[in-house]
Amino acid sequence: MNLELFQRVSDYYYRCRHYADETAAYPHQTWDAFVTQLYLTFEEMFTLDRETGEVVVQEILTDEKLESLYEALQEAEKKLIPLHDPEEDKLYLWKGGNMPWHLLSAGEWAKKSFDAPDFRPHVVKHLVPDGKKHPAVFISGGRYRENLRGSRPVAEMLVEHGYHAFVLNDRHGGGLAVRKSLVRSMDLQRAIRLVRAHAEELRVDPERIVTYGLSMGNRPTIDLINSLGIHTNPHEVDPSYQPDKVDLESAQLNAYICEYPATFPWQDPNRYADFPPTFGVMGNRDFSLWRVMPFFNDLIIHKVAVELHIYDGISHGFGMGDFKYYREEPFVRLQKSASPYIQSIEEWPHLLFLWLDRVLDKNYGYTWPIGHIDPKETAQ
Repeated sequence: MNLELFQRVSDYYYRCRHYADETAAYPHQTWDAFVTQLYLTFEEMFTLDRETGEVVVQEILTDEKLESLYEALQEAEKKLIPLHDPEEDKLYLWKGGNMPWHLLSAGEWAKKSFDAPDFRPHVVKHLVPDGKKHPAVFISGGRYRENLRGSRPVAEMLVEHGYHAFVLNDRHGGGLAVRKSLVRSMDLQRAIRLVRAHAEELRVDPERIVTYGLSMGNRPTIDLINSLGIHTNPHEVDPSYQPDKVDLESAQLNAYICEYPATFPWQDPNRYADFPPTFGVMGNRDFSLWRVMPFFNDLIIHKVAVELHIYDGISHGFGMGDFKYYREEPFVRLQKSASPYIQSIEEWPHLLFLWLDRVLDKNYGYTWPIGHIDPKETAQ
């Protein structure tokens, strides 16, 4: 393999990563085609270990393959014509270089990142265009911050049902050191605080803040609550960070949507009291099922309100339905498939919105149904 050619294709891939994050600025068809080619390029060039998150170059990668990937990505990029300036949709999280780090320095992070060197964490706004105040939902995509099968369809579905959506484009990379780092959770914490700080301008109801994780996109929420802590100031993690007024805002959540989480067993401390009502959905053929069920059980035992749906025959990564979403439908529906199992999960978005209406109501309250039993003691 020609290393100079590999570096040229790799650099081009990283320069193009920003298109995947710009989920509101391009027509669906050309954007989908480009981002699909972007992900195919990554998968042809690299392999990702699901357990460790380590990324390594594919063993068999010919010069012909590299040239083909480079040309295909160039052709797809030529067709991208923005509907408006993508910068109009972005809300940058940190001011200039004042950004906290944990475990890895900025230089070390750059070596493990899937982003261009000038990437800045931000959210992309998908707002209900009626000028009224609405709940806010922060969406975190999985794997290498995947926004095709995950974030864009989810954001559009939420907007159609009266929720402002903020797609989180956080610092993301590969390897166990990155996964143990708290930078993703600090980015999410900052996004929540930043939107609360601008609630009037953004027409957000600050008492109805929700996070929505897909696959590894659940780590920012779980780490925010459990490892970082919703009340933590980034300065407590990175003393070189200079706090500002945004850090005084609350990062408390009012609901958490957990779609096929690819998470890991709990780490101390466990801040159960800070977990909001939680909605979980996944399939019983999911590779993470064995380690995720203790997570949900743990929440239930510690009196967190949980609604959980597990569908027979479904594997990981079904998103809003195999890349397909239909805005003319009252609820997003899955693409027709020969598999009888796929149709069984058409109902879950409907159940999700019923749940959101219920738990975000100001009169919602959950109490442990058996008042004289302490589940933590009986679980021993």
